[in-house]
Parts: sequence; structure tokens; C-alpha cells
Amino acid sequence: MRGFAALIVVLQHASPTLLHAGYLGVDIFFVISGFVITNLIARDMDAGTFRLRDFYFRRAKRLLPAAYATFAATTVASLFFLDMREWHDFGAQLLGAVTYTANFVLLGQTGYFAGEAALKPLLHVWSLSVEEQFYLLLPASLIVTPRKAWLPVMLAVVAASVAFYLVQMQVRPDAAFYLLPTRAWQLGLGVVAALVARMQPVQIIARLLFWPALAALLLVPSAPLGLSAQAAAVAVCLAATVVVLRAHPGADAAAPVRGLARVGDFSYSLYLVHWPIFAFLHNVYAGDPTLGEPSVLVLASATAGAIVGGWLLYRLVELPTRRANFTYSHRVAAGTLLTSLVLAAAPTAISAGISTQGSKGPSDFAWLRRDNLGFGKDCEFYQSFSPIPSCRNAARPDVMVWGDSYAMQLVHAILADRPDLHVLQATKSSCGPYAALAQYPDDFPRAYALNCLSFNRSVVDYLRKTPSVHTLVLSSAYYAYIDPSRHLIDNSNGVPTDRKPTPQIALDRLRETIETARSLGKRVVVVAPVPSTGFDFTHCVERKARGRTWFGRRMDCRIPREAYEANMKPTLDLLAQLEREAKVSVVRFDDALCDESHCATEMQGVMLYRDDGHLSYEGSRLVGRRMHLANKLLAEAR
Repeated sequence: MRGFAALIVVLQHASPTLLHAGYLGVDIFFVISGFVITNLIARDMDAGTFRLRDFYFRRAKRLLPAAYATFAATTVASLFFLDMREWHDFGAQLLGAVTYTANFVLLGQTGYFAGEAALKPLLHVWSLSVEEQFYLLLPASLIVTPRKAWLPVMLAVVAASVAFYLVQMQVRPDAAFYLLPTRAWQLGLGVVAALVARMQPVQIIARLLFWPALAALLLVPSAPLGLSAQAAAVAVCLAATVVVLRAHPGADAAAPVRGLARVGDFSYSLYLVHWPIFAFLHNVYAGDPTLGEPSVLVLASATAGAIVGGWLLYRLVELPTRRANFTYSHRVAAGTLLTSLVLAAAPTAISAGISTQGSKGPSDFAWLRRDNLGFGKDCEFYQSFSPIPSCRNAARPDVMVWGDSYAMQLVHAILADRPDLHVLQATKSSCGPYAALAQYPDDFPRAYALNCLSFNRSVVDYLRKTPSVHTLVLSSAYYAYIDPSRHLIDNSNGVPTDRKPTPQIALDRLRETIETARSLGKRVVVVAPVPSTGFDFTHCVERKARGRTWFGRRMDCRIPREAYEANMKPTLDLLAQLEREAKVSVVRFDDALCDESHCATEMQGVMLYRDDGHLSYEGSRLVGRRMHLANKLLAEAR
């Protein structure tokens, strides 16, 4: 089971197209962990030999040596592979890893403006942190709970955790993914399985359900069965529970099972090693647009390297320390604590040793790539808009910038051209300036779109009662509203209705929004997204500036214009049609950033972008001055 779970996770990370949902291997791991740990604790408690200190020491002896060896090697490799922002994030990840709070750290590094997950070398340790938190709580809970109450208490925990998980998946799926309370039901299923494994009725049920459960365990992660993320997780965890309970007596005779068992022996080390290898590979390709995508051969080599590296870590570190004949002592505890402190402090110490600039100096690319939130983080509104002082530069604003993150980036561009202009920012990430339309992807809850509708209604209400605002600047990614993989909620008839995205719906609702604004006496102008191919050229710009090219390659960090226009054609076509039908001007950045063949990503020594599609703070200001953006918007608004 461990071998199977580890392999499907590795294959998923090697290439998401190989398996439909290989990440469910982590869910299987949680069930197994709950089962194994509960058996160990119950056995010692029944024998009267259980001691918390001995339990935690055995866990540390089993887990820490291989983990710390991986963390140390990853830290060294990160110096060569990571750019500055990723390096800063890595320091927090490493601190979380050695304190087993990485799930909280990584939850804080998720979200719309967060760095790309694929570039984080310790992204995978969130699950180890969840398990360690479980290991900390479970034995203490069993000690204070009467033996006869173990099963009903754990069943209650599983039920409460499942309910919380299902709710959080609708409200905040990132928290549902990372946190123990929403993962406890998976570990709890393993606990319950350990407590009921010897009951005869349970064994009868396990025998009856074994083959269907085994089929589900194989099919759910690998085949597109149309299940939701929640249903897939529940199905695979229940299947894993049945298979564990059955412990089929003929399994050992099957060669595939014996092979998976061999992999299971070093599955922990394999899990530790595999993701840093893939993350560093992603970092290499993220830094040079000419490399394209990793080939099948490259991905296969990385996968083979992960398997070999995991086996070597198991043979050279994990297995010898696990077999080593030493027990708990204050000296061992002090040495472990010191090692943890050294590892946690390493990124900070290294940064201090190699830094020649201030924390916000001109060469601090993490600072240059910081989130461009316009006036500030207070302007990332949630469910309703309010003209708070921190999101405006005057009590009576003349111009409102309304939209998503693509509108946020315009604020400093406008003020760089006209610092005397009175500007108000009304923005919410992933929420375009549609009075009656909202969108959300599969990994966002529907509630996010409902909040977007509520926010935009409050913006319209504010415009209705604020005559000082005479010009409305609308900006968004727009493509999200025509992307067939997303979902729409249309409120044009006063009833939120689920719709499939189409260009016509997006066009109609945006035109209606413009008509509504004009009926309130506002002049409107629309701003298109900046040129983009979907590739984040900031890594290329940074590495070129720092001389960190691979094998002396000459790096061209410009955006090919043909690729940009092909990538954004649906959006540009939508805006061209809007311009004709709504008689509204659409301002594009092409003249300021592009020549006939390429679009700039750096200009006058300034990094223009902060990611694959947003301008940096400094880039916004430079572009705003270069194209006289404020005056252009005022002149073209109608």
C-alpha cells in the first residue's frame, strides 16, 4: 500500500497527464499512518509499557535523520536553482519543515498572488507536518480517553472532520487541503480500522468489499471517472481502509505486490527526495523561455533519479539510523535541537553572508517582484466595497479603477502620469468589473463567485450615490469569463444562475455594465491586459541580470509578439467586439511595450512584470509615464 501510494504521487508530480489524480496517494498514506501508529500505541498500552517520551523518541529516530539529510541537501541545491523570491519563500518553508508547521507556512504561501507552487522545493512536507501533528495529539488523546470509549470517540472525530472538510472545500479549499482538522478523518479512518480489525463482522464485510475496494483504489487515482475532489478523496480513503482491514492472505504470493512492498520499504525516503528534484527541474525551465517544456526523456530521467535517490537515502541514512542501538538521552535531544536550529537558520545566515544590497535594494528581485496591489493590501476587498481612505488619494475621487488584479496594477501607472488625479481603487482578485456576472475555476468554491457578485453590486451602489466620480476605468483578465473550463454565475435577472462560459455572455454582461455606468453619468474606458504568453519571464530577466545563465546560454527575455497575440486572441477578439458594440475605447499596452516582433519585459533597467501577466510596481510607473496613461484614459473615456 505504501509503495503504491508513493509511486502514484511520484508519477503525478512527474507529469500530471500520466494520472488523473495521483495526488490521492497522500490520502492513502494518511489512512495507513493512522492504522500503523494506532496499532503500535494500542499494543504498548495493552502491555503496560507505553511511555510518551519513548514514543516520540522512536518517531524522531524513524523520521528525522532522512528528513534532515534531505533538507540540508535541498538547502545547498536551492542556492543554485532558486531565484530570490523563491529563496525567501524557501527559508520559511525550511523553518516550517523542521518545526513540522510547514502546512501552515505553505497555506500562507498560497493564493492568487503567491509564488508558483511547482517552484517550491519543500512543498511536499506539508503532509509530513500534518502527520507529525497527528502523532503529537493521538497518543495523548488515547491516554486520557477510557479504552472502551476509544472507538466511539474516534468515530465522532471522523464524522466531525468529514463535515468540516466538506464545508471548507466550499468555503476555503486551500485550508481544507493543508490543515489537520480537515485531514483528521483520513488519519482517523486508519485509527478506526486498527480498533475494529479483529471484530468478526468487520472481517466479513472486508472480505465482501475487498475486490471492489481494490478496483476503486486502482481506478479512482488513474481514470477520469467524473468524481468531484471530495468524492474522490472519500472513495479512495474508504477503499484503502477496506484493503488494509482485509490484509488478503494470498497477496504475498503475487509478484506485483512483492515489488510494491520493496518500494514501500523506502517510500518515506522516496517521498522526501522526489519533490525537490522535480521542483529544481521546474525552476530550470522557468528561467529560460527557449527551453520550452521538459521532454518525456527529461521527465523520465528525473523520475528515475528520484527513485534511485530515495533508495540511496533509505540505505545510507534511514535504515542505518533506524537500526542503530541508541536510546533517548539529554545529549541526543540537545543534538537534535541544535541540528534543527542550524537548519532553520541556514537560509537567513546564507542570505546575510552573500548579500551586498539592502533588503529593498535595486538588485533585490524578490522585492521587485512583490505583489502589485495598487494602493495596498487593504484594497483586496472580500464581499463588499467601501471607499476606505487607504484605497484612495483624495476624499472626493474623480476616477475609479474597478476590476481584478489587472486593475490593481493600473493605480500607480495612472498616478505616475498624473499625480494630481484623485483616484479610488475598487478591486477584488479574480473578480472582473461585471455588474451581474462572476466566474470561478474548479479549484475555487462557488461561494467565491457569489462574493464577487456581492462586491460588484456594492461598487455599483457606490457609483450611484457618488457624483464626484466622473470616469470609470474597467480592467480584468477577461479570458476567465470565456474559458470553457470555468464556471459562470449570471445574476442579470436577479437570480444567480449557473452558466457555461461563452464569449457572447461575457460580451453582453460587460456591455450592460458599461450601459449601467453611463446611465449613472459616468464616462467609461476599458483597459486590456498587458501582453503575455502565460510564461513568467521575470525568472529570465532576473537570471540574465545576475549572470545566472546555464552553460553560458544567451538569454532572450522578450515576449514574442506572435506568441502573445496567439495566446490572447480570444481575449483580444472579445475586447475588439466590445469596442464596436458598446462604443467604448479599449486601451492596449502594445504601442508602449511592443515592436513588430517582440514585447519588452524590461526597459531602462526596470523589470516591467512581476509574474506572467501583471506589471510590477516599478513597471507600472514606467509604463504609465511612457504612454501618458492617465491623460490617455481621460481623453478616451466616453
